[in-house]
Amino acid sequence: MEIIRHIPHGQTKSERIASPPRPSPKPKYDLEDLYCLMQANPNDSVTAIELARRLNGLGREEEALKILESVIKIDSRFETVLALALLEEKMGQEDAALLHLQEALLIAPDEQPEIFDIFKTLGNIYVRRGDFDSAEDNYFKAYRMNSESDVLLVNLGTLCVQRSDWDQALERFRAALKINVQNDKAWVGLAIGHRMKGDLELSWANLETALEYNPLNEVALTLVTDWGIHAAKDSRVLELIRQFLVEGGWNERFSLAFSWLSWRRGDADIARLELERLLAVNPGNAQALELASQIK
Repeated sequence: MEIIRHIPHGQTKSERIASPPRPSPKPKYDLEDLYCLMQANPNDSVTAIELARRLNGLGREEEALKILESVIKIDSRFETVLALALLEEKMGQEDAALLHLQEALLIAPDEQPEIFDIFKTLGNIYVRRGDFDSAEDNYFKAYRMNSESDVLLVNLGTLCVQRSDWDQALERFRAALKINVQNDKAWVGLAIGHRMKGDLELSWANLETALEYNPLNEVALTLVTDWGIHAAKDSRVLELIRQFLVEGGWNERFSLAFSWLSWRRGDADIARLELERLLAVNPGNAQALELASQIK
């Protein structure tokens, strides 16, 4: 359904859309400064958005969400609505995100570049909900605005994967890599497509490339672990998981796989050390406890 933008009742275009831009808080402000600015002027959405952005970057999404939910009651301009919508989408609050994304579209200034992100995000939500037609509609609205986005091309490729259209999926992922060869998600998409087409060696090479560009890509590492163990590539799987852990990644499944593969290769001491680390994080991990008892 085509959304027709309108100005909400009781507000002028200058109030909701064409308000003059205000300077963003200077980078010199730290979190404490921004909190002080918010206390001095709770209605300042520019400061609120910047504070929420900083908190979001630190993984403090709940704090960021409370700030935006509070300020939007007073200042519901496009920038505030969009910031809240994108944070809600990130946090998995899809119903709220959909409402705010649609509201942002209604009040968006003409030629606003962020409209591209709105359509792309709407497409992502509809893919997760299994509404592939709505996803395609929004993705192509975004595509008409920017056909050179490798991220969007990966999204389109993922939509093709959901529809089992493997030839079209591969085409989309290759197009994304022509724009940005370092897009690790595109390499993962190629890996999945090539495996479904029966080219197992090329599929494995695609995963290796994805992890070369981003050793912390958990989807790629999950596929490497699952496919590699069945293909007797234990040594390489172990090396790639070690790289993930060394780079600062953490995932109980990979920690357990690293311990199990190390033990199977005869490195019981390394296996014990990794199990100790895993159990320090989650003492109740039944599989880790079982493996620890076997190693003893």
